[in-house]
Amino acid sequence: MEDLKIKILPIVLACLAVIMLGCSSGELNEKSVRSTNTSTDQNNVKVVSLGADLGVIKRMNTELSSNPPAAGGKNYYVCDTGDDENSGLSKDYPFLSYEKAISTFSSMPGGDSVLLCRGGKFPITTFKQISNASCSLTSKCTLGDYGDANADRPLITAKNYATPLRFYGPGNKPMTGGYVIKNIGLLSEGKKGAGIFIYERVSDLLLENLHIDGFNIGMQIAGKVINNVTLKNSTIKNSASQGILGACDDCLYEGNTLVSNGYGVFDHNIYLSSVGDVVENMTVRGNTLYKSSIQDGKCNGVSLVAHGKFKNLTIESNFIKEDREAVKGACYGISIDPGYAYEEYFKNVVIRGNILLNVGGNGIGCASCDGALIENNTIIDQGSVLVHGISVPVRTEDAVKSANITIRENYIYLTKNWNPTSGVRVNKQDLSAVENNNIYLEDYPLGVCVRVEDEDINVGSVRNKCADNASVSDTINGLVKEILSKGSTPSAFMVSDLVKGRLETETETETETETETETET
Repeated sequence: MEDLKIKILPIVLACLAVIMLGCSSGELNEKSVRSTNTSTDQNNVKVVSLGADLGVIKRMNTELSSNPPAAGGKNYYVCDTGDDENSGLSKDYPFLSYEKAISTFSSMPGGDSVLLCRGGKFPITTFKQISNASCSLTSKCTLGDYGDANADRPLITAKNYATPLRFYGPGNKPMTGGYVIKNIGLLSEGKKGAGIFIYERVSDLLLENLHIDGFNIGMQIAGKVINNVTLKNSTIKNSASQGILGACDDCLYEGNTLVSNGYGVFDHNIYLSSVGDVVENMTVRGNTLYKSSIQDGKCNGVSLVAHGKFKNLTIESNFIKEDREAVKGACYGISIDPGYAYEEYFKNVVIRGNILLNVGGNGIGCASCDGALIENNTIIDQGSVLVHGISVPVRTEDAVKSANITIRENYIYLTKNWNPTSGVRVNKQDLSAVENNNIYLEDYPLGVCVRVEDEDINVGSVRNKCADNASVSDTINGLVKEILSKGSTPSAFMVSDLVKGRLETETETETETETETETET
């Protein structure tokens, strides 16, 4: 904008000098303004008065009011109809390329914004990284959109291993961050690279309303010194391996939709991993996960998994679903457990208020969990694939053994009838913390409401409501239909009244009969 002011100022002075004659309204573009003779001597007054543009003057005034030069807050516009030689400070004269957008974002003062035009497409031709020490939590830098709200989000397209948004902080320097990235689409043409890659010394990063499609990894956090990253209200789909890979301190994944990410048992919609250090205060809330690691038309990998070392991990109000009978045994819903060669543990885990529909093997699992609260979850199996609703430990543990486990007030519907199935499976020492769960099983001899150390002992009826001869088929189908009719927003139906009402109605008569029989006995 400074160049523009310098070049337009003589025009304004000339117009003022000949105010009695008026200024011409002839149209000028930015390049013609650059080439105008800016001499203000007497011989050039007529030329300037004939060429000066009231529209240019108006635009200059608009820019001065919207982009005051004293304290930053400028907007830089980018569109695929623009030119990188433009100033970028006006919607009428935007920059052109992705490269110009990212280099501007990485060098502009804190408080400024780079805005891509809606409906625009921006191919990546040169690799760019984002690192701007001028941005901060109190002076944020924004990469966003502008234009017709009904048009598609601006789309950044990548070939080969190009990563559209790669954030890093140089070593031995202050943390970088204070970034807001919103309302943008990222598309890979070859299922390679990562849509977003966050590496080392990055903090205070908000990623919102993004659409990430077709990369090898949708979003990856790979560094050790990363915190306060939020991904919300975004979609990640069609990743070759992981939808989201990584976790960080005080980070949040909320309100996102992850669909068709991964291919084999080691792939996941969300894969929380710590990189050597302990991750603290990680939260995964209100996301919808669907079609995890599809192989031969069936889910074949855990939809939401965590490996490594975590403290204060919260997973709540997520909707994790698969199509009926379109799952294999490895298609767990949520599993927090060791998966690496080094020692792992999970301290103070909360798994609360999630809905799991038609997953396989284990619905919710924990291993090497020192302190875990698993409550108010709804687990439903229509396809007779789920073996255990909740299982602790879910697999072989490291040195830290699961203890201080509370499993309460969950609703579990199982229909598997050919294997030792259980609503809740726990170690003996955890049994005292299994209470007020509502477990519904088909009528078959191997099903157990609460199983202790895999022994066929039905002890769950003491503190849990166990219906092991309920006719659940119609109930399940009706319940699933109601849940799905609510749409993909878990908060609309999470935990309950819907689940409780239907389950209690279906079993009310039977429960009364059982009570009368016990009284007589």
